[in-house]
Amino acid sequence: MGILFALAKALEARDDNTSSHSLNVTRYSMLLGEHLGLDEEELRALSQGALLHDLGKIGIPDNILKKPGDLDDAEFEIIKKHPMMTSDILDTLETSHHFAAIARSHHERWDGTGYPDGLYGENIPLLARIVAIADAWDAMTSNRVYRDAMSENIALDIFEREKNSGQWDPYLVDKFIKLMRQGKDCSKYDLAV
Repeated sequence: MGILFALAKALEARDDNTSSHSLNVTRYSMLLGEHLGLDEEELRALSQGALLHDLGKIGIPDNILKKPGDLDDAEFEIIKKHPMMTSDILDTLETSHHFAAIARSHHERWDGTGYPDGLYGENIPLLARIVAIADAWDAMTSNRVYRDAMSENIALDIFEREKNSGQWDPYLVDKFIKLMRQGKDCSKYDLAV
């Protein structure tokens, strides 16, 4: 596991714009997971899976990963491979089944139009559904090479407007919106990873 966490840090070192992304996704995932009443084992799997969810991006070329504009269709097809790449890396370890499932499914959509497997609804692993929400939140509220961060209020408005659009589990995203509107602090989860 230490080697995998070192690889996750190496991935983040490649890209200044996402240098804290995995840690932020872990914090937001843990906030929601704890609020949902996950047990200690589930929370541990969630924290480690969230931290490693984008590990496969280490195999994505820099000209795509760091592209300042929109990706073309061919580039997007390449970036869409990172969940499977992460899953393949994690599957080599006997103890990482939960992490591999989180990584593989964190871009699936509630309506079945996500990738890589087109899973829908509760067929998407719960921990991956949690990470999907945290991942989207951090992507919206952090600076990216292709755009500046949006305010939390704007991001919350988008989540509210799109909570039934089919991207996320509507129950989970509603819980997350409420937590963020209450100003819940995620900093206590720094040691959870």
